[in-house]
Amino acid sequence: MHFLNGKLVEEKDLVVPVRDLGFMRGFAVFDFLITYGGQRPFHLDRHLERLFRSAELIGLAVPWDKAQVRAWVMQALAANADGEEKAIKIVVSGGPSHTLVPAAAPTIAVIIDPRTEHQFPDSSYTDGVAVITDKFRRYVPEAKSNNYIEGVKEAQIAAREGAVETIYYDDAQVYEGSTSNVFAVVGGALVTPKSDILGGVTRGVLLEILPSAGVPVEARDITIADLRAAQEIFLAASNKEVMPVTRMDGVPVGGGAPGPVTKEVMRIFREFTRSGNW
Repeated sequence: MHFLNGKLVEEKDLVVPVRDLGFMRGFAVFDFLITYGGQRPFHLDRHLERLFRSAELIGLAVPWDKAQVRAWVMQALAANADGEEKAIKIVVSGGPSHTLVPAAAPTIAVIIDPRTEHQFPDSSYTDGVAVITDKFRRYVPEAKSNNYIEGVKEAQIAAREGAVETIYYDDAQVYEGSTSNVFAVVGGALVTPKSDILGGVTRGVLLEILPSAGVPVEARDITIADLRAAQEIFLAASNKEVMPVTRMDGVPVGGGAPGPVTKEVMRIFREFTRSGNW
């Protein structure tokens, strides 16, 4: 079961009008999170904060408050209560319109899937994954909008090359992955890009918990040259958690295997999420 515009619906009824601005013009925002220990959403309030901020950044008026949307998420989760962990996607679009002006009432959907549909094989974490790079900067990068034209295009290229993700960069700096944030060990220091990126919830948690666990980390911008010379690289995202990168553009990263810093970060994050102390 899912939630759509005020009611619970089955998969076959999870539909919106063709004239919805999310479909016609890509005028929509979304957020994605998972649950741990069954039905407990990981930092739901942070994800809602980002959802509302994304809507504000693209000029999409949201008539509900965060408490109402939170209640709808929990209602949808309750309708899928089976003890298994879930993946949650919240989408808000401009609603049906015959013009470029959003509808008076936007569309909202809460999509609930088994988390297993969004998980990666164990080898992604023991052996690491490959990524490719793309010279690109997202439109309004601080917003998690539905404008994924470049992401979809790059996903097809990545799939052909056996990669799981594309990392965006330009002449000024490295930005982020197409669906994740980037961390790298550069010159012995663990860093993550700071400017013109989407503030990932997993990224934010890592910035908070790593220093107290004895792993210094700094948010600062790095160049693509820095990234290519990095000793270690890993991705951070809700569905990926902490995922080692061992090849970039066909070239091994460091020794071509998950490095010691990445392994320690993986351990710390997994212990944190499974502790329930969040």
